[in-house]
Amino acid sequence: MRTSEFTRALILGLFITALVFRADAQPPDYVRNAVKAVEIMLTGDDNTAIETFMDKAMIPGTVADRVAFAERLRALRSAVHDLRDDISIEAEPDGVRMILSDGTVEKQIRIVISQKGISDIYLLPPEKPMILNRDNLAETFDTLEATGMAGVVYVRLNGKIILKRAFGMANKELEIPNTLNTVFGTGSRPIDYTVAAIMLLDQQGRIRLDDPVSKYFHDVPEDKQALTIRHLMTGQSGLPDFFHTKDDWDPDLAWVDRETAERRILSQELLFPPGSSRKHSHGAFVLLAALIEHVTGETYYGFIRSHFLDPAGMSRTGEYGESRELSLTDFAEGGGPQFVGLPNIPPNWGPTSWLIKGSGGMYSTLGDLLKFYNYLRSGKVLDEKHNELFRRSTVNVDGSDRGFELFSAYNPPDNEVYLFLNNRGDGRIVRQLFRALERIVEHDE
Repeated sequence: MRTSEFTRALILGLFITALVFRADAQPPDYVRNAVKAVEIMLTGDDNTAIETFMDKAMIPGTVADRVAFAERLRALRSAVHDLRDDISIEAEPDGVRMILSDGTVEKQIRIVISQKGISDIYLLPPEKPMILNRDNLAETFDTLEATGMAGVVYVRLNGKIILKRAFGMANKELEIPNTLNTVFGTGSRPIDYTVAAIMLLDQQGRIRLDDPVSKYFHDVPEDKQALTIRHLMTGQSGLPDFFHTKDDWDPDLAWVDRETAERRILSQELLFPPGSSRKHSHGAFVLLAALIEHVTGETYYGFIRSHFLDPAGMSRTGEYGESRELSLTDFAEGGGPQFVGLPNIPPNWGPTSWLIKGSGGMYSTLGDLLKFYNYLRSGKVLDEKHNELFRRSTVNVDGSDRGFELFSAYNPPDNEVYLFLNNRGDGRIVRQLFRALERIVEHDE
């Protein structure tokens, strides 16, 4: 799975809302601290890590039998030992669910958390997977719609469109149903626009992927002198995922200009030396968006519009804060839990901040995204070498805490799925649905 907002997914700390951790927001400190403590305990290989966990992370007095509880933690750690590098987190009413997977095997840990600390942690029994096939796809989405789920789904298998339909309400209050042309927030999907732009600039010889960022930015600190464009694009930058501060009223909607974003990103302490490990960073793609402006002399949005979005015919794709002459009824309203503006739609969220420019802050439709990827894969703009990333198998999950989610999977050349949601319903059902859709795309012949 390619890391992606969920994407770029299954990485610790990417998501949080009252319903689910997402990649465009940060959890409260007490949740972050608790999850980090569990991660440290799980990655430890001695009793000291378990003792420290019980002393520092557990609420005093909640462990009645310390010896028995330590044995339970050792058994839990052993059970997930081979799955510790691929972790996602989902919020629960009184804590979080930690999901560990290697792509084939999955195990889940329940962590009960309050502001006082962790009161319990245990391994959950395996969930029964959702089974999807050609015959039950339509019926499954009938059922999901009846439970309140809303969005648009598209499934193409072996070159044939098996399912293409809108379901549920775009705006319940106004009684507007979703249609195939409904506009949705697309989370961190603009990462692909940024990658396409970088590949085009490399193809044109205006940059080289192994150029250090110090070639394009002034006053790059010593610890980032070895940081390259390729590192930024491949999760090897060492940059933290986000760079908002406590003074920003919202972690992705608060207005921050490009210069401020550059300064914040480049002054962050690295998680690891560039190129020595991998961890997704939304900030890395913001820095790539800034680099595009430095190299081209154009705005980031103007560059991707003129070279990709407009040539592909994407007339219903835009940035936050603009409507592109679309009406209120063209947009799905995000189902929250965060609501910004009435209704809760991208044109009401203010101009796209440099907190997320290049890694989020846009909206689109099913038809427009199909046009984007078809245009890229056609060879009309990127040659074979620079198109490789877009022609390989991918699975992406993107979302925002204003209630939009976008899942897609591509198994070249003839199998693909898109699922746009503006009302997700039960988070566990949605996760099972994503995995079932991924399986049908991977294995249908």
